[in-house]
Amino acid sequence: MPVFHAIQRRIGIDSATGDLWAGDVGQNEREEIDRIVLGGNYGWRCREGTAAYNGSGCPSSGLIEPLYDYSHADGNASVTGGNVYRGAGIPALQGRYVFGDFVSGRVWALRDNGTGGYDADEIADTNASISSFALGNDGELYFSDYSSGRLQRLVGSGGGFVDVVPDDLAATGCVNPANPEEAAPGVIPYSVNASFWSDGATKTRHLAVPDGTTITVGAEADWQFPAGSVLMKTMALSGKPVETRLLMRHPDGGWAGYTYEWNTAATAATRVRGGKTRFVSGQDWIYPSEGQCMQCHTNVAGISLGPETAQLNRSQHYSATNRNANQLETLSHIGLLPASVGVPANQPALATPMTATSIDDVARAYLHANCAYCHQPDGPTGVDMDLRYFQTLKGTQTCNAPPQAGDLGIAGARLIVPGDPSRSILLQRMLRRDAHGMPPLGSSLPDAGKAAVIANWITQMPPCEASAGGCHQAMDSF
Repeated sequence: MPVFHAIQRRIGIDSATGDLWAGDVGQNEREEIDRIVLGGNYGWRCREGTAAYNGSGCPSSGLIEPLYDYSHADGNASVTGGNVYRGAGIPALQGRYVFGDFVSGRVWALRDNGTGGYDADEIADTNASISSFALGNDGELYFSDYSSGRLQRLVGSGGGFVDVVPDDLAATGCVNPANPEEAAPGVIPYSVNASFWSDGATKTRHLAVPDGTTITVGAEADWQFPAGSVLMKTMALSGKPVETRLLMRHPDGGWAGYTYEWNTAATAATRVRGGKTRFVSGQDWIYPSEGQCMQCHTNVAGISLGPETAQLNRSQHYSATNRNANQLETLSHIGLLPASVGVPANQPALATPMTATSIDDVARAYLHANCAYCHQPDGPTGVDMDLRYFQTLKGTQTCNAPPQAGDLGIAGARLIVPGDPSRSILLQRMLRRDAHGMPPLGSSLPDAGKAAVIANWITQMPPCEASAGGCHQAMDSF
């Protein structure tokens, strides 16, 4: 294991020159790279990268422009500063500053353009959420992947990562090549009680687990899949598939997400790299980048998200046998789940609008499926909310709690104000699709129907003092 020189996340010192380099995260539109000098003014908040941002009270001169900046197009959103490469393993990078983007997973190397500025060459497009770079004592450049918790080394193309995931969905082995809308034989359909909002799309879901392996169930009823497993979700608008996503656990144990764009005739789907947006069925449809996939499928949330005991404790139609059966019972019967999980009456179940006994059940199930993958202890948000379904209202740390990430300019704002949806930040972020909206990526349309449910839930909610110990009693036993 190499020894690493201490280094901050976005700052690196060139060992040959002593120059201090920094990757500076922007606000909404641009990211920048700077070379720091003593007393230098790099322009925030007057400038965001090379663009004007807020000119109020700004000096007329003296600002230092970035060496390089880039926009949030194509899935980029958060620069992670790196280092000037001085190693021996990749001669082509010698003396060049290498940096990445946390969201898109791309890696670039700056190149002097000969006119006093720099251009950036993309040298890697990874599935990683690149959170930091560091130099090993071997002189080589390493980066950490926040999503997987793994450390990776940057290597030359001769010994680099070989992308074995096909560009054609029909060639992945997950679907019937003769009709890619059908799953391949042996791929198991599943459904969930509380669905993640996907801009109004209908969804079909499937899973595949290698022969002879099993799914294990964690302490909080999250499912852990063995290496070689694949989860597949296809989303359709106006009855036609628009996107299929694959979440794969590779043989080395690492997870990665891939997305495929269906053609207009719905006869084939082609892999999208780096993300894109397409206008389809009267709306903007967002295909996430590989890095964006892993921003949601985090380790703390169990990676797979949808497949968990409380979500799959429901009936499913199995076309191969033309029968309906409880999914926990079925998967236990065929040996994929432990026998103890195969007794549905003994397991938790998230509410659906058809099974719920109260609006509280519906609201909490929705928040669990759509928010809790980030909003739970040790999640990536940096705030204290815990929106998992088994928490009491008090345990969610939302009731009359001040917002930790801004109040949206709302007087008297709290995360949830019982009886007042207009001052409840949790709801107001649901209604937005700007930099302050939730979810923060992958969606261009608010979920108006469930926002109305959340608004009604807040309207009917008793005061915090009255509900703190006992609200959501129906779920407390899980």
